[in-house]
Amino acid sequence: MPGQSELNEEKLKEFAERIENSNAQSTVSKINTPSVGAPIQDMSNVQKPWEKSPEQVQFANQLGWQKLPIQDLPTQGLFYPEGTEILIRAATAGEIRHWSTLNEENLSVLDDMLNYVLERCAKIKYPNAAISSWKDIKEIDRFYILLAIREFTFVNGENKLQVKTSETTKIDVTKDMVQYITFDERLMRYYSPVERMFVLQFKNGKKMKVTLPSVGVTNWLKNYITRKRQLNEIIDEDFISFAPFVILDWKGLSDDNYSKIIMESHNWTAAEISLLTEIRRIFMDTVDPVVKYKDEEGGERTVPLSFQGGIKSIFLISDPFGELV
Repeated sequence: MPGQSELNEEKLKEFAERIENSNAQSTVSKINTPSVGAPIQDMSNVQKPWEKSPEQVQFANQLGWQKLPIQDLPTQGLFYPEGTEILIRAATAGEIRHWSTLNEENLSVLDDMLNYVLERCAKIKYPNAAISSWKDIKEIDRFYILLAIREFTFVNGENKLQVKTSETTKIDVTKDMVQYITFDERLMRYYSPVERMFVLQFKNGKKMKVTLPSVGVTNWLKNYITRKRQLNEIIDEDFISFAPFVILDWKGLSDDNYSKIIMESHNWTAAEISLLTEIRRIFMDTVDPVVKYKDEEGGERTVPLSFQGGIKSIFLISDPFGELV
């Protein structure tokens, strides 16, 4: 960002969990809620975030910020408006100290910590003065951006991320060695370069818009599920497995608006439900993060993404004793 038949919080977090491959996170497991825009009433005609343009956020030439080429993201920038810019900065000592307390066994805490770094060390700017937020970042791009922040933080190579290629060998990993997703050609046929999402036109004339889950939407859903369970309230688990793909914008999301979207989903036809189910399956099958490297003979190899030292090693110096005299 997803879930299968019985969707629980772990399943919502399954997508990112596979990306980080450290027993963590979710399919689209991250959302919070900053500014609120116009409420979402019709999911097929939701106003896209970059069409809203109250005040311009200027961060050109800001000291300490570095532009990240958007075409290098796992999404290749296809699901952001043309002209979108993403900037990152190095993590501070205070932020690394907070990161060091991470409990990787707690999926919710892990998810919150990943978003903590993203919120502080990454910025996204839409063109035409549109308001944007780190929550507009697509779920599939989140981990790549975190690795980019890590590399910008440890420019002298103090922190080495390593994966095992055999029982006796391991290699250093950089962000550009990781392959996160392979876009399915069947789905890409319906990608609209104008809408910057998938636009599905049915034979009966109906149109459905589908996008890749954003951090904002998945985080809102995670919090929604937690709240409902604490109150022992019923959750429509059938819809929630589709929600990250059909809710196009986290801005304006509320319990009331979410309920309206659920009600609208009851009008879906068998064809629409079948297609969304297949898209969800395709998405899960194509999200398979691996590290690409060359062996001693120069042949290209891949190995599952699983860091030595776990996720916590991303922002902790790999050999702290080497910093001593």
